[in-house]
Amino acid sequence: MIFANPEAFGLGLLLLAALFVAWRWGVRRRSRLDYPTASWIDQRPRFRLPTPFKVHYFLRAAALIAGLVAIARPQEMFKKEKRTVEAVDIIISFDLSKSMEAVDFRPNRRSVALRTVAEFVDRRVDDRIGLVLFSGEAFLAVPLTNDHKVLKDALNRSSNEGLQDGTAIGQSLAVAVSHLRNSRAKSRIVILVTDGDNNMGSVDPETAAELAKGYGVKIYTIGMGKRGITQFPLTHTLPDGTPLTRWQQLTDAINDELLQGVATRTGGRFFRADEDGMLEQIFSTIDRLEKTKVESNTLVRYGELAWPWIVACALLLLLEGFALNTRWRKLP
Repeated sequence: MIFANPEAFGLGLLLLAALFVAWRWGVRRRSRLDYPTASWIDQRPRFRLPTPFKVHYFLRAAALIAGLVAIARPQEMFKKEKRTVEAVDIIISFDLSKSMEAVDFRPNRRSVALRTVAEFVDRRVDDRIGLVLFSGEAFLAVPLTNDHKVLKDALNRSSNEGLQDGTAIGQSLAVAVSHLRNSRAKSRIVILVTDGDNNMGSVDPETAAELAKGYGVKIYTIGMGKRGITQFPLTHTLPDGTPLTRWQQLTDAINDELLQGVATRTGGRFFRADEDGMLEQIFSTIDRLEKTKVESNTLVRYGELAWPWIVACALLLLLEGFALNTRWRKLP
């Protein structure tokens, strides 16, 4: 509830002052005229009834307060919003190969990528987003959906256990494009996050790029990894069941030329995340490039709520007038 004339409550200070004065020097100190009878002692009430002055005081005070609220014009606001959204259908193709555990990013590439992708998904409120996971093979983990919590949960639980190790870039793109080809969205894109070169899979990246171009799907490619040599943990299980972790050296394996060619062929862009904080900037850039168009029309209507207060004020004044002609009557 809102008030169209809230300044009217400024009168409330004067009203409170007047009520205080009336109570302090009016009702409580007003002269009284009693008419005792011989049987007054036997007929006196067992409890103290309110005096006529108090009855009239409270009735008039309540009427004034109700009238003040009515003058402030309480209103109820009804807001109706019509939104027209041109959503983007997005497939995120995420690399699960063991090299994503490399520690050239803190704490590692995978953790940084997971956090950044989740932040990107949170910003795309109106878009349908799906998820393809891959290492040496690729599969659709989450189809296009508006339930972004399901997608983020699947991404956080993702693992390469049971998958052949390697980097099947072409096959992951083919799976993503195949899922997007029947989409009716005006804009359809694939965001590929990888740290290696295509070395597995039955589809080469160039063929997947041509397939995407034919269906009007843009591919944004992100190569993640600092240049030079870094390390990643490799865990083995000994015959007695004891896990053993060895650190393997990893040389920068990103094929910039390949990822650049795939993106350019489909109208997308290639990004290289080789510094701390760069991945966040890349996803912010993609967010601006593929901005969802939203048209909004808002209709606001106000409903007057003063009438109940006006009625309450009138009833309280009538009740006071009625009391003047009953046992609570008072002399002027």
